[in-house]
Amino acid sequence: MPRYHLIAQALRERIAASGPGERLDNQRSLAREFGVTLMTLRQALELLERDGLIARRHGLGTFVARPAIDYDILQLRALAGDLSALGEDVATRFLRSHFAVADRRVAEALGLAEEAAVFVLERLRLVDGEPVSFQASYLPAALGAEVSRSDLAVTPLRQVLTFKLGIEITAARETVSAVPLDRRAARELGCRPGLAAFRSDRVSVGPDGTAIVYDRVFIPGDRFRITRTLKYDTATAARNDASTGPIATGSMPSREAGRMSAEGAKKPYRQTDIFHVQPL
Repeated sequence: MPRYHLIAQALRERIAASGPGERLDNQRSLAREFGVTLMTLRQALELLERDGLIARRHGLGTFVARPAIDYDILQLRALAGDLSALGEDVATRFLRSHFAVADRRVAEALGLAEEAAVFVLERLRLVDGEPVSFQASYLPAALGAEVSRSDLAVTPLRQVLTFKLGIEITAARETVSAVPLDRRAARELGCRPGLAAFRSDRVSVGPDGTAIVYDRVFIPGDRFRITRTLKYDTATAARNDASTGPIATGSMPSREAGRMSAEGAKKPYRQTDIFHVQPL
Protein backbone atom coordinates (compact mmCIF):
# COMPACT_ATOMS: atom_id res chain seq x y z
CA MET A 1 0.00 0.00 0.00
CA PRO A 2 1.39 3.45 -0.91
CA ARG A 3 2.79 5.39 2.03
CA TYR A 4 0.33 8.25 1.62
CA HIS A 5 -2.60 5.81 1.97
CA LEU A 6 -1.20 4.67 5.31
CA ILE A 7 -0.80 8.28 6.44
CA ALA A 8 -4.37 9.07 5.35
CA GLN A 9 -5.66 6.12 7.38
CA ALA A 10 -3.75 7.27 10.46
CA LEU A 11 -5.16 10.77 10.06
CA ARG A 12 -8.69 9.38 9.60
CA GLU A 13 -8.46 7.82 13.05
CA ARG A 14 -7.16 11.09 14.47
CA ILE A 15 -9.97 13.03 12.80
CA ALA A 16 -12.59 10.61 14.17
CA ALA A 17 -11.44 11.50 17.67
CA SER A 18 -11.48 15.24 16.97
CA GLY A 19 -14.29 17.77 16.93
CA PRO A 20 -15.61 19.57 13.84
CA GLY A 21 -13.60 22.67 13.03
CA GLU A 22 -10.56 21.52 15.02
CA ARG A 23 -7.32 22.52 13.39
CA LEU A 24 -4.74 19.89 12.40
CA ASP A 25 -1.00 20.41 12.75
CA ASN A 26 0.58 22.29 9.86
CA GLN A 27 1.86 20.33 6.88
CA ARG A 28 5.55 20.56 7.77
CA SER A 29 4.89 19.23 11.27
CA LEU A 30 2.81 16.35 9.92
CA ALA A 31 5.46 15.52 7.31
CA ARG A 32 8.14 15.39 10.02
CA GLU A 33 5.89 13.28 12.26
CA PHE A 34 5.34 10.65 9.56
CA GLY A 35 8.87 10.92 8.16
CA VAL A 36 7.81 11.76 4.61
CA THR A 37 8.20 14.60 2.15
CA LEU A 38 5.66 17.41 1.86
CA MET A 39 4.55 15.99 -1.49
CA THR A 40 3.68 12.63 0.07
CA LEU A 41 1.89 14.31 2.97
CA ARG A 42 -0.14 16.45 0.56
CA GLN A 43 -1.22 13.34 -1.36
CA ALA A 44 -2.64 11.98 1.90
CA LEU A 45 -4.44 15.24 2.60
CA GLU A 46 -5.93 15.23 -0.89
CA LEU A 47 -7.47 11.82 -0.16
CA LEU A 48 -9.01 13.12 3.06
CA GLU A 49 -10.27 16.28 1.38
CA ARG A 50 -11.83 14.23 -1.42
CA ASP A 51 -13.67 12.18 1.20
CA GLY A 52 -15.00 15.33 2.83
CA LEU A 53 -13.12 14.73 6.11
CA ILE A 54 -11.01 17.88 6.11
CA ALA A 55 -11.24 21.43 4.79
CA ARG A 56 -8.13 23.34 3.82
CA ARG A 57 -8.34 27.12 4.27
CA HIS A 58 -5.85 29.14 2.28
CA GLY A 59 -3.48 30.89 4.65
CA LEU A 60 -5.22 29.47 7.72
CA GLY A 61 -4.47 25.74 7.77
CA THR A 62 -6.28 22.40 7.65
CA PHE A 63 -9.41 21.76 9.72
CA VAL A 64 -11.66 18.83 10.53
CA ALA A 65 -14.71 19.17 8.28
CA ARG A 66 -18.12 19.81 9.78
CA PRO A 67 -21.00 17.34 9.34
CA ALA A 68 -23.20 18.10 6.35
CA ILE A 69 -26.66 19.56 6.87
CA ASP A 70 -29.47 19.97 4.34
CA TYR A 71 -30.53 23.36 3.05
CA ASP A 72 -33.29 23.83 0.47
CA ILE A 73 -32.26 26.62 -1.90
CA LEU A 74 -35.53 26.54 -3.85
CA GLN A 75 -37.48 28.26 -1.09
CA LEU A 76 -37.60 32.06 -1.14
CA ARG A 77 -35.90 32.40 2.22
CA ALA A 78 -32.66 33.69 3.63
CA LEU A 79 -29.68 31.35 3.89
CA ALA A 80 -28.72 32.69 7.31
CA GLY A 81 -32.23 32.28 8.73
CA ASP A 82 -32.61 28.71 7.47
CA LEU A 83 -29.24 27.58 8.78
CA SER A 84 -30.01 29.15 12.16
CA ALA A 85 -33.30 27.24 12.27
CA LEU A 86 -31.31 24.03 11.71
CA GLY A 87 -29.25 24.75 14.82
CA GLU A 88 -26.19 26.25 13.14
CA ASP A 89 -24.37 29.17 14.74
CA VAL A 90 -24.76 31.66 11.90
CA ALA A 91 -23.49 35.22 11.83
CA THR A 92 -23.36 37.96 9.20
CA ARG A 93 -20.33 40.23 8.95
CA PHE A 94 -20.86 43.60 7.26
CA LEU A 95 -17.94 44.34 4.94
CA ARG A 96 -18.80 47.58 3.16
CA SER A 97 -21.44 49.48 1.19
CA HIS A 98 -20.81 51.93 -1.62
CA PHE A 99 -22.12 53.33 -4.89
CA ALA A 100 -20.61 51.97 -8.09
CA VAL A 101 -21.14 51.70 -11.84
CA ALA A 102 -23.20 48.67 -12.88
CA ASP A 103 -21.50 46.08 -15.05
CA ARG A 104 -23.46 44.50 -17.91
CA ARG A 105 -24.76 41.60 -15.79
CA VAL A 106 -25.95 43.84 -12.95
CA ALA A 107 -27.59 46.36 -15.30
CA GLU A 108 -29.42 43.58 -17.16
CA ALA A 109 -30.62 41.96 -13.93
CA LEU A 110 -32.02 45.23 -12.55
CA GLY A 111 -33.38 46.51 -15.86
CA LEU A 112 -31.02 49.51 -15.88
CA ALA A 113 -28.95 51.16 -18.57
CA GLU A 114 -25.41 49.84 -18.76
CA GLU A 115 -23.03 51.77 -16.48
CA ALA A 116 -25.93 53.16 -14.47
CA ALA A 117 -25.23 53.93 -10.82
CA VAL A 118 -26.05 51.19 -8.31
CA PHE A 119 -25.74 50.74 -4.57
CA VAL A 120 -23.65 47.74 -3.47
CA LEU A 121 -23.83 46.00 -0.10
CA GLU A 122 -21.18 43.35 0.67
CA ARG A 123 -21.50 40.81 3.49
CA LEU A 124 -19.90 37.61 4.70
CA ARG A 125 -21.90 34.69 6.15
CA LEU A 126 -20.17 32.68 8.86
CA VAL A 127 -21.08 29.32 10.40
CA ASP A 128 -19.44 28.67 13.77
CA GLY A 129 -17.11 31.57 13.09
CA GLU A 130 -15.92 30.31 9.69
CA PRO A 131 -16.86 32.12 6.46
CA VAL A 132 -19.08 30.07 4.14
CA SER A 133 -20.36 32.61 1.62
CA PHE A 134 -19.53 36.03 0.22
CA GLN A 135 -22.55 38.06 -0.90
CA ALA A 136 -22.82 41.27 -2.89
CA SER A 137 -26.31 42.81 -3.17
CA TYR A 138 -26.98 45.40 -5.87
CA LEU A 139 -29.86 47.90 -5.83
CA PRO A 140 -30.80 50.79 -8.15
CA ALA A 141 -29.09 53.98 -6.94
CA ALA A 142 -32.31 55.77 -5.92
CA LEU A 143 -33.44 52.84 -3.78
CA GLY A 144 -29.89 52.36 -2.49
CA ALA A 145 -29.82 55.95 -1.27
CA GLU A 146 -32.84 55.18 0.92
CA VAL A 147 -31.36 51.90 2.13
CA SER A 148 -28.02 53.48 2.99
CA ARG A 149 -29.66 55.62 5.67
CA SER A 150 -30.11 52.51 7.84
CA ASP A 151 -27.38 50.87 9.89
CA LEU A 152 -26.67 47.94 7.56
CA ALA A 153 -24.06 46.55 9.93
CA VAL A 154 -26.84 45.45 12.30
CA THR A 155 -30.07 45.49 10.25
CA PRO A 156 -30.62 42.86 7.52
CA LEU A 157 -31.33 44.29 4.08
CA ARG A 158 -34.63 42.42 3.81
CA GLN A 159 -35.85 44.06 7.03
CA VAL A 160 -34.85 47.51 5.79
CA LEU A 161 -36.78 46.99 2.57
CA THR A 162 -39.89 45.52 4.22
CA PHE A 163 -40.28 47.38 7.49
CA LYS A 164 -38.63 50.73 6.81
CA LEU A 165 -39.37 51.28 3.14
CA GLY A 166 -42.53 49.18 2.77
CA ILE A 167 -41.11 47.24 -0.19
CA GLU A 168 -42.21 43.61 -0.30
CA ILE A 169 -40.29 40.94 -2.22
CA THR A 170 -42.77 38.42 -3.58
CA ALA A 171 -40.74 36.30 -6.01
CA ALA A 172 -37.22 35.64 -7.21
CA ARG A 173 -35.35 33.96 -10.04
CA GLU A 174 -32.13 32.19 -9.10
CA THR A 175 -29.39 30.55 -11.15
CA VAL A 176 -26.58 28.47 -9.61
CA SER A 177 -23.37 28.00 -11.60
CA ALA A 178 -20.01 26.32 -11.04
CA VAL A 179 -17.23 28.91 -11.32
CA PRO A 180 -13.62 29.51 -10.26
CA LEU A 181 -13.51 31.78 -7.22
CA ASP A 182 -12.41 35.32 -8.08
CA ARG A 183 -9.73 37.15 -6.11
CA ARG A 184 -12.01 39.43 -4.09
CA ALA A 185 -14.33 36.66 -2.93
CA ALA A 186 -11.37 34.35 -2.26
CA ARG A 187 -9.69 36.95 -0.06
CA GLU A 188 -12.80 37.47 2.05
CA LEU A 189 -13.46 33.72 2.33
CA GLY A 190 -9.86 32.81 3.14
CA CYS A 191 -9.53 30.60 0.05
CA ARG A 192 -7.11 30.47 -2.82
CA PRO A 193 -8.27 32.25 -6.01
CA GLY A 194 -9.50 29.87 -8.69
CA LEU A 195 -10.93 27.35 -6.22
CA ALA A 196 -14.05 25.61 -7.56
CA ALA A 197 -17.10 27.40 -6.18
CA PHE A 198 -20.85 27.80 -6.54
CA ARG A 199 -22.11 31.16 -7.74
CA SER A 200 -25.73 32.05 -7.10
CA ASP A 201 -27.31 34.88 -9.09
CA ARG A 202 -30.71 35.83 -7.68
CA VAL A 203 -33.00 38.61 -8.87
CA SER A 204 -35.75 39.45 -6.36
CA VAL A 205 -38.86 41.26 -7.58
CA GLY A 206 -41.88 43.01 -6.11
CA PRO A 207 -45.61 42.38 -6.70
CA ASP A 208 -45.53 44.23 -10.05
CA GLY A 209 -42.49 42.30 -11.29
CA THR A 210 -40.05 45.19 -10.89
CA ALA A 211 -36.53 44.07 -9.99
CA ILE A 212 -35.61 45.27 -6.51
CA VAL A 213 -32.30 43.63 -5.66
CA TYR A 214 -29.79 41.45 -7.45
CA ASP A 215 -27.73 39.17 -5.19
CA ARG A 216 -24.46 37.62 -6.29
CA VAL A 217 -23.25 34.96 -3.84
CA PHE A 218 -20.06 32.89 -3.93
CA ILE A 219 -19.88 29.63 -1.95
CA PRO A 220 -16.61 27.63 -1.96
CA GLY A 221 -17.14 24.18 -3.39
CA ASP A 222 -15.29 22.51 -0.53
CA ARG A 223 -17.77 23.83 2.03
CA PHE A 224 -21.12 23.06 0.45
CA ARG A 225 -22.77 20.28 -1.48
CA ILE A 226 -25.88 20.46 -3.66
CA THR A 227 -28.02 17.35 -4.16
CA ARG A 228 -31.28 16.76 -6.00
CA THR A 229 -33.99 14.32 -4.97
CA LEU A 230 -36.16 12.38 -7.44
CA LYS A 231 -38.86 9.95 -6.32
CA TYR A 232 -40.12 6.98 -8.30
CA ASP A 233 -43.93 6.91 -8.33
CA THR A 234 -44.78 3.21 -8.47
CA ALA A 235 -48.54 3.88 -8.69
CA THR A 236 -48.10 6.03 -11.79
CA ALA A 237 -45.79 3.44 -13.33
CA ALA A 238 -48.39 0.72 -12.80
CA ARG A 239 -51.15 2.83 -14.37
CA ASN A 240 -48.95 3.62 -17.37
CA ASP A 241 -48.15 -0.05 -17.90
CA ALA A 242 -51.82 -1.05 -17.65
CA SER A 243 -53.14 1.66 -19.98
CA THR A 244 -50.49 1.76 -22.70
CA GLY A 245 -48.82 -1.63 -22.68
CA PRO A 246 -45.55 -2.10 -24.57
CA ILE A 247 -44.74 0.38 -27.34
CA ALA A 248 -44.37 -1.27 -30.73
CA THR A 249 -41.44 0.78 -31.87
CA GLY A 250 -41.02 -1.17 -35.08
CA SER A 251 -44.23 0.25 -36.58
CA MET A 252 -43.23 3.91 -36.45
CA PRO A 253 -40.28 6.10 -37.43
CA SER A 254 -37.32 5.57 -35.12
CA ARG A 255 -37.21 9.25 -34.01
CA GLU A 256 -40.88 9.21 -32.94
CA ALA A 257 -40.47 5.82 -31.27
CA GLY A 258 -37.48 7.11 -29.36
CA ARG A 259 -39.41 10.19 -28.22
CA MET A 260 -42.37 8.12 -27.01
CA SER A 261 -40.12 5.63 -25.28
CA ALA A 262 -38.31 8.46 -23.52
CA GLU A 263 -41.59 10.07 -22.45
CA GLY A 264 -42.90 6.76 -21.19
CA ALA A 265 -39.73 6.19 -19.20
CA LYS A 266 -40.00 9.63 -17.61
CA LYS A 267 -43.65 9.43 -16.53
CA PRO A 268 -43.20 7.35 -13.36
CA TYR A 269 -40.77 9.86 -11.93
CA ARG A 270 -42.06 12.70 -9.79
CA GLN A 271 -39.58 15.52 -10.07
CA THR A 272 -39.51 17.00 -6.59
CA ASP A 273 -37.03 19.76 -7.52
CA ILE A 274 -35.47 19.78 -4.06
CA PHE A 275 -31.92 21.01 -4.08
CA HIS A 276 -29.93 20.96 -0.91
CA VAL A 277 -26.89 23.04 -0.05
CA GLN A 278 -24.96 21.34 2.68
CA PRO A 279 -22.04 22.85 4.62
CA LEU A 280 -19.35 20.19 4.64
